[in-house]
Amino acid sequence: MSLNISLPRALLALLAALSIGTALAQAPKEITPLNPPQPVENDGKIEVLEFFAYGCIHCANLEPKLEQWIKRQPADVKVKRVPAPFAIRGLDSIPLFYTLEAMGQLDRLHQKIFDAVNVENVNLGAPALLNKWLEKQGVDPKKYEEMQKSFSVDNKIKRARGMTQSYKIAATPTLVVNGRFLLEQAGSSDRMFENAERLIAEARQAARPAAAAKK
Repeated sequence: MSLNISLPRALLALLAALSIGTALAQAPKEITPLNPPQPVENDGKIEVLEFFAYGCIHCANLEPKLEQWIKRQPADVKVKRVPAPFAIRGLDSIPLFYTLEAMGQLDRLHQKIFDAVNVENVNLGAPALLNKWLEKQGVDPKKYEEMQKSFSVDNKIKRARGMTQSYKIAATPTLVVNGRFLLEQAGSSDRMFENAERLIAEARQAARPAAAAKK
């Protein structure tokens, strides 16, 4: 009786592995398998990370399109932004991103930061200019500094720096699908999103036999 149960489970697991192998064999040149793969939350969702830098003009150009793409994703896909520590235009995006997030100001100011750095040429990497810009946006620089030094924000800053190394991020923008594949914007943003959707679909397909094997 146990043999009849274990055999289908083994076959289902094999099918899932073959599906991933097919994705590797047919991957376009813009897709790089991540070795080793990185863990994702066990919540039944397909994770897409965007590694970005505020001073990166390609990230700035991608941002409005990325926002629209995120809105089109089904409920089983979650997209998270992760700032990279590349000091492009003199700005380290990580402290700014997580401090404003902790202050509840990130959603309101995320696009404005891109605009300030890439369109208005404001050097937000200079503390005096950053403080002046924050005041203009209605953010108290002293509270900002206090929040940046907080335990929770400091942990997020350290984690983001570590993730850049673990995920082997060499350029921005880079998407990571389900901890397994890196997608750099080698061509158009449309191509990047097409590749992401293809990998999302394959991850969804591979998860079905794996889920069935647990039953």
